[in-house]
Amino acid sequence: MPTATKRVSKKAAPVALESEAAAMPGSGIQMIPLGRLVRAPENVRKTDKAVDVEGLADDIAAKGLLQNLIGYAGDTSIDKSAVYIVGGGRRLQALELLVKRKVVDDSLPVPVLLRGQAEAIDLSLSENLGKRDMNPADEFLAFDALMKPGVLSPADLAKRFGFTERYVKQRLRLADLAPDILDALRQGKLTIDAAMAYAGSQDHKIQLKVFASECKKGAHAHHALNIRFGISGAQMTTGSALFKFVGAADYEKKGGRYEDDLFSDAMGYDGRKLRDPEIVMGIASDRAHFQLVGKLADAKQAHPSTSDVLLCPGLVLGKFPKSPKGYELVEKGYRHDVPDYPVLRDRASAAGIDIIGVCGIDHGGRLTLDARFFVPGARMADVIPPPTSAPRETAEQLEAKRRASAIRSVAAWLAAKKIRDDKVEGRQFWETMRPDLWRSSEVEGIGECYSVGVDVLVTPEEIDAQLEAAEIEYDRQEAAKAAEREAREKAAAEAAAAATAERQALLSLDPAPAVVQLGVLVLFQWQDGCWYDEREYDGADPVYSFDDLAEVVEWAEVEGALVKGSWVSLEAYDLAQLDEAA
Repeated sequence: MPTATKRVSKKAAPVALESEAAAMPGSGIQMIPLGRLVRAPENVRKTDKAVDVEGLADDIAAKGLLQNLIGYAGDTSIDKSAVYIVGGGRRLQALELLVKRKVVDDSLPVPVLLRGQAEAIDLSLSENLGKRDMNPADEFLAFDALMKPGVLSPADLAKRFGFTERYVKQRLRLADLAPDILDALRQGKLTIDAAMAYAGSQDHKIQLKVFASECKKGAHAHHALNIRFGISGAQMTTGSALFKFVGAADYEKKGGRYEDDLFSDAMGYDGRKLRDPEIVMGIASDRAHFQLVGKLADAKQAHPSTSDVLLCPGLVLGKFPKSPKGYELVEKGYRHDVPDYPVLRDRASAAGIDIIGVCGIDHGGRLTLDARFFVPGARMADVIPPPTSAPRETAEQLEAKRRASAIRSVAAWLAAKKIRDDKVEGRQFWETMRPDLWRSSEVEGIGECYSVGVDVLVTPEEIDAQLEAAEIEYDRQEAAKAAEREAREKAAAEAAAAATAERQALLSLDPAPAVVQLGVLVLFQWQDGCWYDEREYDGADPVYSFDDLAEVVEWAEVEGALVKGSWVSLEAYDLAQLDEAA
């Protein structure tokens, strides 16, 4: 092999073609001119093909080619001289780069292990799988390439490479992912778990719909759990209402297939996945339209004013068709003053109001008449009277209701206290015979205590008997709360005034202090006149900084930091620290 400074022009022996290669022994290696080597489309490594090719070219120029390539002879009807490289694509790129650098030329003899096309791909895959650094997308496509000739089964590949048959089937399913998803995996935008979640459906339209939705989530995109949820929501299964309506026998008779779930249990929570949902839709549509005639006849018999029955969009109950022109949907919503739909339908029919019903397939797979229905908009008030709104309560009325409720609550407490004091038999019960003792609290005069609750039963009459006393007790409680609130507000105002006075006193100090403590923050004035949370020394790296003392005080007011003390000098601060330590 030439060095980096020497050109090679030695002619190579002619390469053996496909018929000759088939007869070669397993270890035979041919020396083939570099100019006849072409990177094969089946090369199992398609990711980052050019990574560090320059470094590899330098290494080959210095040390020579230390490992042979793997390839097969081209189609003699197209190019008799071409040899396609399926193993060693980066080495081939490095050699081609050396040609560009004029270090070698196209006649350079290159060692190539020449095999039939399928066997060459097989060898390339074996070589790369052994390295364990192969991109997952390339591994999937490599397994797929080995299956393409049609002479091997997943069981054959599993036996050849030492994997389980399920593992091989999974790789073949992943190889069939939509190209955009495979590219995202190759670029590191997806995890292998995310790819498996997308492979939960073989329908590229469903995969890409969920993929597009996930791509909009930014940093939170392509989580496997979310992908599985999206895939399952978009895919029809044997648990779907439409499939139950059609039945397995008719689905299979039309060529309907099931999809093996290779990445979880074969039977999911909602049944097996369907490969041909369009068959279900076709049968269901024909059957629903046929049965609709009978449903209309039944509806007219029950309610003679019924003129038509419409099918739900998608045939499944839940989504209503667009209201016919001039009609409105009878919808009671959350109104408790309106009777149930059967009564409303009876009312409309008795009044001779035109009814248009709605039919759809329910969860059990039956074509069912929905409870809701359409009537002419002009007659809606005859079916559902418009709601009447009660006059809005005033603030005084609301406050009176709140007060009455609170007083009654106090009355219940007084009634319970009387029963407890009088020890009325059969009116006190333990809340539980095994109270939870996981938390205790300190009670003044007693110490650590656990609460063990007792229920006291009081009647409405006993509560009523305590209302007068309860009103007095309620007013006492409210007065005590008001006094306590006033005391807190007064203390807070006094503290704020004291803090303001202390800050003003700090600003008026002359000379200004060298050290100020605000809460737990201690600030030091440096030679530049600014204030920092570290003493001044070479290498100091303070977090807080303020331009002047006024800015320090302004910050303290915003943060609510109280001035704990101020020291005119560093010496005074150090003495205070020593006293505190002592």
